[in-house]
Amino acid sequence: MKQKRQLLILALIIIVSSGLNFSMLTRGQPWWDDFASYLMQAQAILKGDLQGFILHNTFSIANSSYPPGPVAYPWGYPLLLAPLVALFGLNTLVLKLLNVAFFAVFLASFYFLARTRLNAQPSLLLTALLAANPALLRASDQLISDIPFLAVSTLSLLLIETWGQKTSGWKTGLALGVSLFGACLLRTNGLLLLAPLAVSLTAHHWPDWKSALRRAWLPGLTLSGLFALSAWIFPNGQTSYLNHFSMLTVPRLLENALFYLWLPAGTFEGLPAASLYYPLLACFAILNLINHWKRDLALHTYSLLSLMLFITWPERQGLRFIYPLIPLLFLFAGNGLHLALRRVPAAWQWHASRSLIAASALLLLISLGISASIASQNLADARAINGPFDTVSYDLYEFIRTQTPAESIIIFMRPRALRLFTQRDSFLTTRCADLPKGDYVALHEKMAANNQIAPDQIAACPGIHLEMVFNNKRFSVYRIHPQP
Repeated sequence: MKQKRQLLILALIIIVSSGLNFSMLTRGQPWWDDFASYLMQAQAILKGDLQGFILHNTFSIANSSYPPGPVAYPWGYPLLLAPLVALFGLNTLVLKLLNVAFFAVFLASFYFLARTRLNAQPSLLLTALLAANPALLRASDQLISDIPFLAVSTLSLLLIETWGQKTSGWKTGLALGVSLFGACLLRTNGLLLLAPLAVSLTAHHWPDWKSALRRAWLPGLTLSGLFALSAWIFPNGQTSYLNHFSMLTVPRLLENALFYLWLPAGTFEGLPAASLYYPLLACFAILNLINHWKRDLALHTYSLLSLMLFITWPERQGLRFIYPLIPLLFLFAGNGLHLALRRVPAAWQWHASRSLIAASALLLLISLGISASIASQNLADARAINGPFDTVSYDLYEFIRTQTPAESIIIFMRPRALRLFTQRDSFLTTRCADLPKGDYVALHEKMAANNQIAPDQIAACPGIHLEMVFNNKRFSVYRIHPQP
């Protein structure tokens, strides 16, 4: 297959995927308020008031009975959001276009990473399977850093593989340093990419370790310089992550290990016979590991370190945590399938190869059909607004903005979202004893005891008197009067 034809097919895959991706975007957001912190950080960049954001968010984190997040996320995603926020405000549909663009970057990066190990046809097929996967496409509907990090981390792995070889020029080393910095600025665990870089350089230059060190200086210097510049500009809030490790227990560690080992199966949720795909891919990935462990050592190092980090992290976040590992699973499984086909008797190889292509094409068509159905339904629903961006929620924000003093402290299950929409300090609590620290408590009537005192139990909290001042079909707001 000629290179121009390959690139044309890749472009077609990316265009179709981007069309599906855009069509699956809603105008809402689930009731997780990580998005609110990212948006407030983007607003702080635009206002030049980074410390003001840190001050208010520290209040929410420090006073909550359960920390909803770090004092500040890495500043990369807010930096990407800032120009869009400046031009379009909190227009969720426009802001999510950033994810669509980065998903396209991811697909291109994955294809070229796959080409370091496979021929054009299987590389394009694996790319198409990822491009049409409903679980990955749905991820773009979240205003969080997952998809940009998936793109930049995959690009970094591609550049690491390229830079490890002695033939690549200085531009590749410079691009690698910038890409590594971008990954670290998007997510703290981007630092793990330094390990596969070290492994790759060592493997390609062993036993000449001095040559490996010389090869490391350009990306290392670029990364260090950009890190120093960002540390001078942006305050660090990620150290508050360390407090979460206090919640880790041995039983939780064991549960996390089992959870994350099976989690990749969620990639195929909604597909026919969904439970079969992951075990099959895992078997072929293991076959590849046995035969190509040395060649793939850098990629395996990154996968293993990432899994170890997620397993030791007390809070489970589902499939979104392992998005960067899913394409590696596909790549390793693709290599394993190639190895398995080579071991089929010569008389059966043609039939085995065609059967595999037919099965892969069927899976691709099913994935495309499901994604297209989701996209069509979303468009028929006029990109439904849900969660914190719907009109019922805006009624709550309007009441708080206009009917409560600016210095009021509002207790709410999603304190960062409330701060974003009302400019009121807020914290969450599940403890009656914390209620006197607030002026008002806002309850989501349908969330029971999820990060709040249950609406049907709060009246029994001792030492306070609650006066209802607002109510709609989803929220109630009470003014808190401590009893004498």
